[in-house]
Amino acid sequence: MAVRVENELVFKASLKKALLILVISIGFVVLGAWMTTEKPVLGWICVGFFGLGIPASLVMMRPNTTHLKLDQEGFEIKAMWRSSRIKWTEVENFHIARLHGNKMIAIEFNSTYTKQRTGRAVASALSGMESAIADHYNAPVEEILQTLNAWKERFGQKTI
Repeated sequence: MAVRVENELVFKASLKKALLILVISIGFVVLGAWMTTEKPVLGWICVGFFGLGIPASLVMMRPNTTHLKLDQEGFEIKAMWRSSRIKWTEVENFHIARLHGNKMIAIEFNSTYTKQRTGRAVASALSGMESAIADHYNAPVEEILQTLNAWKERFGQKTI
């Protein structure tokens, strides 16, 4: 469910998804701690890796730390304290993609977009997509995709 404010539309972080990440992370940390008696290295790797999910999910639950904000110029993806802004005119298209079973929205940039070429090339080689919008929001990925495409269609006309 998106929140509309004047000429903006904001998809906020999903509390349910953040809680799920928290519960799964705690479960694997406990499992890893239990494993340390039989396989110490593997157990501590499990504790360390899944332990990172605990603060990440807690931050995701805080207001205004994770959102997808659309406006007439483009959209902003904010995760934790980092945000990136992309103009509608820089995007060729959006589509649903899967990475290791996780559904997300792939972003394909147009040929005139020159920012982060190396990073996009590496991401594309590793995942098959230049960039993506994760499924962290309080609306289904399909609804967000439909909304992104509608806003791009409406506001993404190139000016000469």
